[in-house]
Amino acid sequence: MISARTRVFGLIGHPVRHSLSPEMYNELFRRYGLDAVYVAFDVSPDHAERVADAVRTLDLVGINLTVPFKELVLPELDHMTVAAQEAGAVNVVIHVGGTLTGYNTDGEGLVRYLEANDLPVAGRRVVILGAGGAGRAVASALLDRGAAGVCLLNRTLSRAIRAVQALENRFGHVDLDARPLTREAFASVAAQADLVVNCTAGGGADLVASLDIGPLRPGITWVDINYWMDRPPQMDACAAHGLHFHTGLGMLVHQGALAFELFTGHPVEAPVLEAIVRSSHGLATDQGGGA
Repeated sequence: MISARTRVFGLIGHPVRHSLSPEMYNELFRRYGLDAVYVAFDVSPDHAERVADAVRTLDLVGINLTVPFKELVLPELDHMTVAAQEAGAVNVVIHVGGTLTGYNTDGEGLVRYLEANDLPVAGRRVVILGAGGAGRAVASALLDRGAAGVCLLNRTLSRAIRAVQALENRFGHVDLDARPLTREAFASVAAQADLVVNCTAGGGADLVASLDIGPLRPGITWVDINYWMDRPPQMDACAAHGLHFHTGLGMLVHQGALAFELFTGHPVEAPVLEAIVRSSHGLATDQGGGA
């Protein structure tokens, strides 16, 4: 029962109606017996500068952020973790007494998923499609786990260059590269890739689908973090080419477990979240052995 004492958490983004987060977190609140509720707020990007004030004014305890607010909210926060600073984006904000602290669990969520599925990161060369907040967070986390090199491809090349420059402050000893997200640029780096991670938003699906994956070596891994797509771009092509394809569901549940602990102090295992999501939506197992 929702009461006047119920603590409110939520997701802020645009669009958000596809999100699995409300089902995931509300079921966890129920299981832990917490007087809390999680709701999705579809907010126009035109109101980005008012998001932080809304969190304070409405006394929201914690929020997740998705596109386009992961970066737009940064100037309004009081504190950020190192991971969030390196990513240049936050996907979790905790509110305590008017003070907002930003975290980024995206990159760590993906790395934990890969490790849980015996997909080592150390020594791997990674191609990341998209250099926004998610792409930068993923790059930082992979490099932190010992990736041998990262190449960021982005539709706006200057954004990829800025992301690489930020990463060089800590990871200047490894191979970092920035290129435009084009068929030609992808073809030039594909043969050396051990892992490809698509971090572009849904609007980039047609461009990603147009890439020629022929130069990729059979047996490598392709991850698409857009878990809400029924048939992510290149999913069928990867299967035909002998690549291991993983949707973003694994990343979602691992970063969600990290966020839930930040929200409530209660640790939760990612498989518990995965079972909740699969049960409520009838989702099938990823191709390529993913969770």
